[in-house]
Amino acid sequence: MIEETPNVVTEDGLRSLLGKGYFIEVVCRQAGEKRHNTWHGIWVVRAVSADGGDEKLLVTSRSVLKVREFKTIVGLVSFLAEMGSDAARIPLKEGGRERHAIPRTGPVLVKDS
Repeated sequence: MIEETPNVVTEDGLRSLLGKGYFIEVVCRQAGEKRHNTWHGIWVVRAVSADGGDEKLLVTSRSVLKVREFKTIVGLVSFLAEMGSDAARIPLKEGGRERHAIPRTGPVLVKDS
């Protein structure tokens, strides 16, 4: 089904694309707000090619093409770190976008098959 939906990518596919020079783009879908000591909102992640010509939205799995949403900044930062990011820029206003260039020498960019 992924082959039929070219504008989406799974987490493993994202790792592969990062190894090919794609960026991670964090998009704020619902404005962040602080509740107690944690920021909540809705953020999604896209893989964007270096020239911006190819964009793929991160989905939860191959069997269920549901957009992966991050509802806390803690969860989003953890995900970015797992992808090899050494910094996190999180847009707090709805519609905001921030790109992350992941070093190709990062800890978990591409899994060996």
